[in-house]
Amino acid sequence: MDLWLWMQDLVVTYGYLGAFVVCIIGNVSILLPIPFALVIYSFGATLNPIILGLIGGLGSTIGEMSSYYIGRGGRKVIEKKYGKRLDAVEKLIDKYGILTVFLIALTPFPDDLLTIPLGMIKYPATKTFMAMFAGKTLMCTIIAYAGAFSFENIRNLFLLKGGITEIISLGVLILIIIALLKIDWTKIVDNHLEKNNKK
Repeated sequence: MDLWLWMQDLVVTYGYLGAFVVCIIGNVSILLPIPFALVIYSFGATLNPIILGLIGGLGSTIGEMSSYYIGRGGRKVIEKKYGKRLDAVEKLIDKYGILTVFLIALTPFPDDLLTIPLGMIKYPATKTFMAMFAGKTLMCTIIAYAGAFSFENIRNLFLLKGGITEIISLGVLILIIIALLKIDWTKIVDNHLEKNNKK
């Protein structure tokens, strides 16, 4: 079955609970990227964006915390290979505190690059959860509101009913999708961590 159809059916059938499950699964997966943000976007037009943002934020945070606990349990195994990266993450956390976690959660960066090392350095789970929840909730709420305000416009554009507003909305959506799927966020984060490691 097509992944998008499965996610869509889950939300259509179960509403907020379906969105919650999609967000958990979309953030638990380390190797297989699941476009949970597109689900939040598309259902922002039919569900309450604030509730959807909160539900999406909570589900995303629960999913991301699995990476934190993988790091916590695998420190001895991973530390030999990624010790320098751990040092870089510790420096980022020492310098910016939980703001680092919040900002990474708020952006399309792959959160696992931060949450796994946070678990490995035994950064407090409660602080990690709260900062992640704040960032993910804000991100999901913004995406849900974007869907609420533009999803109908984009649909009208494809049905050849649209005007300039629909064209702008489509352009913004395309940029978001490119940022989420095409930009090598891992390389960007690695470069930033290497620069901080040299300081």
